Amino acid sequence: MSQQEENKISAYVSPDLEYCYRDISNIFVGSNEVTFEFGNHHKSAPGNAVINNRIVMSLGNAYDLQQRLQQALMQAQQAMMKQE
Repeated sequence: MSQQEENKISAYVSPDLEYCYRDISNIFVGSNEVTFEFGNHHKSAPGNAVINNRIVMSLGNAYDLQQRLQQALMQAQQAMMKQE
């Protein structure tokens, strides 16, 4: 069995999965982990924001996320260019 086959997992997506809109983000990198913070600008108090989610990942998982996000964004950009 190849390494790629060993790393495949099945994921169940709940039908009541929560979707959240976030318009700000912060990233903090430590020696062993990466912390992502997501939040929203406060509509009734300009210049203020609320942090709603904090996600902590290992460095390895954060690198994997970065690579997959970069690939997905490149594919989306190519698709948009084909539509023009």
